[in-house]
Amino acid sequence: MEKYAERFRTDFPRLLIFVLLVAYAFPVFAKPVSWNYLWSLRFRQSQETLFTETDNSFYVEIEGVTPDSIQLAVNSLPHNVSFVSSKKETVMIKSGNGQNEKYSAGTRITIWMKFLKTGFYKISPIDLVINGSFYQIPFNPVEVFENPKFINPQVSVSFNNLNISSKRKTAEAYEGQHIVFTVNVKYANSVKNVSWNIPEDSVFKKLREFNSSDEDFFSTEFKPIAVFDWQPLKSGNWNLPEIFVTAVSYNGTINDIKCPPISFKVHEKKSVVNEPKQESPFAYAFIEQPSSYDKNVSRLEAKNYDILNLIELHKKERHSIPFFNSAFKKRRQIELSVGLSPSGVEPSVVFFTIMFCAVFILLAVSVLLFIFKRKKTCAIFVSMFVTFAVFLSIYGYHLFTSRGIYAGGTMSPIPEKTAPTGVTIQAGSVVSIIRTAGGWMYIRHNDTYGWVSAENVYIIK
Repeated sequence: MEKYAERFRTDFPRLLIFVLLVAYAFPVFAKPVSWNYLWSLRFRQSQETLFTETDNSFYVEIEGVTPDSIQLAVNSLPHNVSFVSSKKETVMIKSGNGQNEKYSAGTRITIWMKFLKTGFYKISPIDLVINGSFYQIPFNPVEVFENPKFINPQVSVSFNNLNISSKRKTAEAYEGQHIVFTVNVKYANSVKNVSWNIPEDSVFKKLREFNSSDEDFFSTEFKPIAVFDWQPLKSGNWNLPEIFVTAVSYNGTINDIKCPPISFKVHEKKSVVNEPKQESPFAYAFIEQPSSYDKNVSRLEAKNYDILNLIELHKKERHSIPFFNSAFKKRRQIELSVGLSPSGVEPSVVFFTIMFCAVFILLAVSVLLFIFKRKKTCAIFVSMFVTFAVFLSIYGYHLFTSRGIYAGGTMSPIPEKTAPTGVTIQAGSVVSIIRTAGGWMYIRHNDTYGWVSAENVYIIK
């Protein structure tokens, strides 16, 4: 008996210390998890881009719980999505920044899924049981792209000094006009070579070539590879010079791609207002071009006074009745004189106001006819009201879309001065302003988007 008592006296302090240590450490993992905290969690994709026919992983990190205290269940998945596997592991989770930065123990749950087709997917939440309590953690909507291993490179052409949509197959130009265009490529790991066939009776020159090296990241955006200047010297029907691109796909295969064909209707050279007399168009071919590409966009360039006149004429159009003012004709003359493709009619504030009053009157008459039970007449006015209201909404959208006159230059993919330049926009062109950030504006010109300095855009008020 004394032997057991002696052992108890010896082991009791050790047991007490062990119990206290367990009691101290246990709350780190066993403290109840806040519902608000779990509600804020989302499964996030591990890769920047998700692809078809490969395992894509999603993860979530939960503080204060151990892997063995979590049971998960994958619910029914969307069509063309299959569950592959899952994993739970203990990790140290970082929270806060700077002096408030701290780490706490927790669990990372990783789930792998496979997508059979491209598109946007909304995945059902994952069911979790944590320490006997039921929770659900949702996914953010995801977009899945074609696996780069199965994609062939694509080539497109964008015009730098002409308002030509990429969807158009036919364009118009004049004899001797400089047609500056950029060849772009996407879904290519690198570009090995660019070659071309030059049509007869024309002048063709490569202005700029962009470096193309092997890339480790996937992008769905077209990237410029070369800029060319082409001059048709005779009127008639033309085709854009044939451009051939040798590109390496993401699976390592080499592809020879031809640029899409674009037809041109070339008109005889017309005298332009205030345009100096030009020498033979062949003379341009023997003049050494400056090294800077931006100086070679076009022979005709809008000056500062042209841009100021265009702004004032746009404003006059906006604050006058359409087709009852001379601002539209004057603006067209200036645009033609500087080599711009004429833009459309400027939306009118006066016309919008008149239409708004008409819609209000139709609404008031419809209400009165309804009160006096003139059903047939009321139906007619209601139909007119709906038609005018829809037209007013569409017209108002175009009217209140922020637009401006660009002073000329190149767009950048990101709002930084050191960013690589992209498509060149001719001075005097009308651009739509999508948003502003600091001293930068994100604009749209035809089908092209990019960032430009805000000081180079004159807003049409």
